[in-house]
Amino acid sequence: MTRNTGVGLTGVLLMLLCLAWGCQFYNTGREVRSEEQMLPVTFENARAQELFLRAVQSTYGQEQNVKRIGFPRLSLYSHSETVAWNANCNDHIRQMDKDENRIITEQEAQSHYESLTAAKSRP
Repeated sequence: MTRNTGVGLTGVLLMLLCLAWGCQFYNTGREVRSEEQMLPVTFENARAQELFLRAVQSTYGQEQNVKRIGFPRLSLYSHSETVAWNANCNDHIRQMDKDENRIITEQEAQSHYESLTAAKSRP
């Protein structure tokens, strides 16, 4: 095997490794809606508050890719956004509070939390 063939094989192997495990050459991210204040809300009972916190914690920190040059497994540039804690809480409050009275009942919280867990279990 010649030296050029060895270099070529090394290049091909590196490219295959990048494609197999994913490779990003430049990635940026930012937190959005960080200035948003949390909506005032009360809970019917401790169980409703616990389910609310579980829902918020299960989705907090999830990144959403908003711009990419390349493919998910191999990209030259990728930019993602993460919703701030208060904004994430507000999104869940709006989804849970069906009657919009800013009181989260146990039934509202249970229904919303179950819909989240069902969505995660789907392929």
